[in-house]
Amino acid sequence: MHEAGIARSIAGALRGRQLDGRRVVLHVHGGDHDPDAFEASLRFHLQLEAPELAAVALELVRDPAPRLCVRCGARFSAARPDQPCPECGGASLSLEEHEQVEIELVG
Repeated sequence: MHEAGIARSIAGALRGRQLDGRRVVLHVHGGDHDPDAFEASLRFHLQLEAPELAAVALELVRDPAPRLCVRCGARFSAARPDQPCPECGGASLSLEEHEQVEIELVG
């Protein structure tokens, strides 16, 4: 799973930073994986990759990403892959194949 590679990149970006008292917000967008399963797997791999981050307040936020309805072809943005098309209620596909993660340090 690609969560291991994402966790490795996050750990590398955060290693050596002064994180005392700061929150780390991971903005996730794209992909068609179950959001809860992705988050659990990412947290698991982060714990393996950087156990020192366990003390950091880590928050995952799903940001809207471009999607395409498989029924009517409408383009729209949705935070979760299970959100239906606002035009017809059909299922959608992500226009970003894999989840992308941006790191925000707060505080």
